[in-house]
Amino acid sequence: MIAEDIHKPDDLDPEAPGLDEDTRIRRRALARLKQLSTRELFELAVRAGIYTPDGKLTPPYRPDAEPSACRPTD
Repeated sequence: MIAEDIHKPDDLDPEAPGLDEDTRIRRRALARLKQLSTRELFELAVRAGIYTPDGKLTPPYRPDAEPSACRPTD
């Protein structure tokens, strides 16, 4: 077995033993996101304010955006 085979993204079982509830919730959300089509994922990003309907990044996500509390060193 190759090392890359051990930790595949598909191994994010939300029901794995020893996980806290926050990790379970994140893993369930990721599993739902992985089931979306490209179009559905794009529409979600538009609703979240990441992209405009014509496919451009909104101002806070553009490379020329001002640094923020979330990105203080950009």
